[in-house]
Amino acid sequence: MPDYTALKLLGIAGVLSYGVARLATKAGVVGYNRYTLVAVPIAGMPKMPRGYRVEPIAPEKLAALEIDANAEEQDRRFDQGLTCLAAYNARDEFVGITWVGTAPFEETMVHLRFEVPDMAIWDTGLWIHPDHRLGRAFAALWAGTGEWMAARGRKWSMSWIADYNLPSLLSHRRMQSATVGHITTVRFFRWQYMAQGVPKIVRIDRDAPPIMRMNLPSPALENA
Repeated sequence: MPDYTALKLLGIAGVLSYGVARLATKAGVVGYNRYTLVAVPIAGMPKMPRGYRVEPIAPEKLAALEIDANAEEQDRRFDQGLTCLAAYNARDEFVGITWVGTAPFEETMVHLRFEVPDMAIWDTGLWIHPDHRLGRAFAALWAGTGEWMAARGRKWSMSWIADYNLPSLLSHRRMQSATVGHITTVRFFRWQYMAQGVPKIVRIDRDAPPIMRMNLPSPALENA
């Protein structure tokens, strides 16, 4: 359970979401998820740390590395048009990856398809090698994301975060992230309900995933 400081930062909704998600997991046949949708402006992303570089990695080269996504998940992400960006330090050691893309992206954690605006990208699956989590790999991967966006004229990187994942919420906040919405899904056996999607109720093993169209933050935030 989160400590008192975390509870204050998460708020009532985050605390309730944490508790309900744990109960749903124990129940087995019921699933519950609540996510915060965030957008990070390119202006809030860090500069590339000295000695680091980030570049796209080919599927066959990624397959030779040990990362958090198995071969099937890697293929699924590449098939959906995502680009895998790999980070390397000054000693040319592989330190982590992140996935970025502009096309619609279907998630597997819930039955859902995300669509982002023309001026945005979708980011997912940032992972840092355990041996390099105390270094500048996180900053490098976000700097690389910003470079990838700038080359394509995009201004926002959008993603979703479990609303009780305090470390991730805070790290995004430090990059001037804006909250653009929330997603709540409830699964009962093969049926899923999501108030924000279209359609709201789907059968997971038979129906196409509902579509979640994400909105950009206000122009005032972009220029802040």
